[in-house]
Amino acid sequence: MNERRPRVYVYRGAVPLWLVLAVAAPLGLVLLTSLVLAVAIVGAAAALAALILPWFWKRPSVSGRAADGRTIELDRSQYHRIEAQRPRDPQ
Repeated sequence: MNERRPRVYVYRGAVPLWLVLAVAAPLGLVLLTSLVLAVAIVGAAAALAALILPWFWKRPSVSGRAADGRTIELDRSQYHRIEAQRPRDPQ
């Protein structure tokens, strides 16, 4: 019951700004560097994909679109252009 406990000393003063900056600045730089690196990698991958993917994913030609069964072609007699209407005066 009378065991000796080691004493623990606690610093209760204000933490100096230089100590906070000495600890936080390197961590912030690591975070910022990794963020910039991730953005650069994603940007490079997107640019590379924008250049390479069109070679593999080609859209069908305009003449081939009607033959694929997903589109229809209308004759000129089957449609007419809708003219833009001028707004009416409220009076």
